[in-house]
Amino acid sequence: TKGLRAGWTTGTCASAAAKAAAVGLVRGTVPTDVEVGLPSGRLVSFRVESEVPNRCVVVKDAGDDPDCTDGARLTAAVEWATPGARSTDLRAGAGVGTITKPGIGLAVDAPAINPVPQRMILTALGEVTERPLVVTFAVPGGEAMAEKTTNARLGIVGGISILGTTGIVRPFSTAAYRASVVQQIDVAAAQGERTVMLATGS
Repeated sequence: TKGLRAGWTTGTCASAAAKAAAVGLVRGTVPTDVEVGLPSGRLVSFRVESEVPNRCVVVKDAGDDPDCTDGARLTAAVEWATPGARSTDLRAGAGVGTITKPGIGLAVDAPAINPVPQRMILTALGEVTERPLVVTFAVPGGEAMAEKTTNARLGIVGGISILGTTGIVRPFSTAAYRASVVQQIDVAAAQGERTVMLATGS
């Protein structure tokens, strides 16, 4: 991968969109750029698009990786949680998947937002306000993008997943490929399957 340009995960872009929308909710105006932290502690900045203060978009740049979500418009709409709510609620809107099978490490009926992106999103929101929020993520065209992934096989329906472990997309990453295979095996095992076949070609 020497010389290839790295990009940003859907999780990183979602955290940036959520933070920008939270700023818009609190201040009434949206920043043109927003800074979020990666799991490593590195800070990165993203351009923000918005039509209303509490709904913002960050466009994913996957670098030189052949990622079907490259150019995806990660959209976050942020509202105050109802009085009495104790924690922020992350939800799946149009184009973001929902979990329908056990084995993936997320609860059935939960939005397909993996644990590391969840932490990144909540940390970014916590930099803006301590009040509980409701954040709904959407990706226009996300259902069509998901058809090019293994989401259907994993029982993730309705769109793409919000993914990432480092926040960075490494082009043609062997580790990412391995992780996707392990995830499929985990879901198969949770369904009671005891035999799987791995085909490395098409």
